[in-house]
Amino acid sequence: MSLKAALPIAAISLFLLACGDDNGSNVPIVKPQFSAFTVAANPNNVLSAIATLTLANADSVHAVYWTGGDAIQSTPFSSQGGASATPVSGTALLLGLRPGTAYHVYLEAIGHGSTISSDTAAFTTGALPTFLQSVSLTSVSPASFGYILTSLWDGSTAYITAFDSAGNVAWYRAFPGGIPAEETKQQANGDFTAVLTTSHGGEQVAGQAVELTPDGSIVRTFTAADGSYLDGHEFWLLFNNDAYDGALMLQYTARHLDLSAHGGPSDTLVTGHQLVRQDAGGSQHVVFDAWDHFQLTDNVEPTSGQIDFDHPNAISIAPDGNYAVSWRNLDVITKIDASTGDLLWTLASPFSARASDFAITGDPLNGFSAQHSARVLANGNVLIFDNGTKHAPSVSRAVEYQLDSSAHTASLAFQYKHAPPIYTNFTGSVQRFVNGNTLVGFTFGGTLKATEVTPAGDVVYDGTLVSSGSQTPYRFTKVRSLYRYEQP
Repeated sequence: MSLKAALPIAAISLFLLACGDDNGSNVPIVKPQFSAFTVAANPNNVLSAIATLTLANADSVHAVYWTGGDAIQSTPFSSQGGASATPVSGTALLLGLRPGTAYHVYLEAIGHGSTISSDTAAFTTGALPTFLQSVSLTSVSPASFGYILTSLWDGSTAYITAFDSAGNVAWYRAFPGGIPAEETKQQANGDFTAVLTTSHGGEQVAGQAVELTPDGSIVRTFTAADGSYLDGHEFWLLFNNDAYDGALMLQYTARHLDLSAHGGPSDTLVTGHQLVRQDAGGSQHVVFDAWDHFQLTDNVEPTSGQIDFDHPNAISIAPDGNYAVSWRNLDVITKIDASTGDLLWTLASPFSARASDFAITGDPLNGFSAQHSARVLANGNVLIFDNGTKHAPSVSRAVEYQLDSSAHTASLAFQYKHAPPIYTNFTGSVQRFVNGNTLVGFTFGGTLKATEVTPAGDVVYDGTLVSSGSQTPYRFTKVRSLYRYEQP
């Protein structure tokens, strides 16, 4: 049997159904028809290819491909506009290919209950950029599923990069121009976003967030309002019934303040942050302004040089639609009303100068310090990457608290510390999967790891980022598919 004969069972069933109508009569079937098909390199990513096609009478099409003795693979089906009898042009995207590898590719099209295949084309992928050739996530066992996404930097070019289960680079998008990428994620529409900026949260520099389709094409660009600066720590696209509904981001403004009463210079440039909602038309409004709610003396994590007194580093959209924001330099997490901007609650660590609405109980470390990546889970619990700056000794971990608004307690529900212990003094990430496992990202310092653990703390995967040069990842997050969003 030829490779092209090895059609998916669903496609075979559709073909058999197409042999006659419901009455068993020999009514002619209008089958899909290819009139053109080529495969070419994707200029945004050598580990992908773009098949260009012209066909008629097809509802959807996908690519089938293989190399050497490997198993046949296929891409998801994509719509082709409703089985029009008039030939239409389209594309099929192939992702996650290997570098420098020869592939055979053909297309399958479905329309009017019938399936046809195109001719087979040959395609060879190119070589990875030199920096990415040296990068991998090494582990004694493969990742449990999907891809691990992060941002990388070689000193002049930013890369948002996805590693496959074996730790090899499977997808990337390069951004030359000397600007690093900070936060990156796959959004609910399947597109990817990255924030490109040299800011750490206080510098007066321009930055932008970009939205990319899986083939790497930029479809939207976001910038801060006049007089403000874009912060790179978190960026969300928003949707209403699957329709694009704007974005949620962090921006900041600067003020010259007299800090002599606090032991500082009489003229100091201080930055404070705003949580900003942009609507689908591009208009922005401030949901929450730190200048209106916090004091300079609330800063318990002082920085040198330019003062970023609040330093928000995570936004989590809670199940009720409101926003939880992590403020690293205040050692607090706050929940903010999405409509009014009111503070709904404050979860403060014992190291914070702010009052807490919850007393932390059952935690052997008595709370968190300099935290990142705070996430409100579906059950209302809060999952945090606790950097642990003020722990003795300093040690980083993932920690989860169950909030009881009646008893005003935050009870320890889960914690994980790496063995041997790791201290990540900046950045870091946590992500909860639908199966209850947690991906913990240790993303700064001498040890860079993506570690997946069960609710009992058993290690499922422990990948170490290896590189010949600069990396500066911000988070490690898991995505199930490079083609579309699926809940990890």
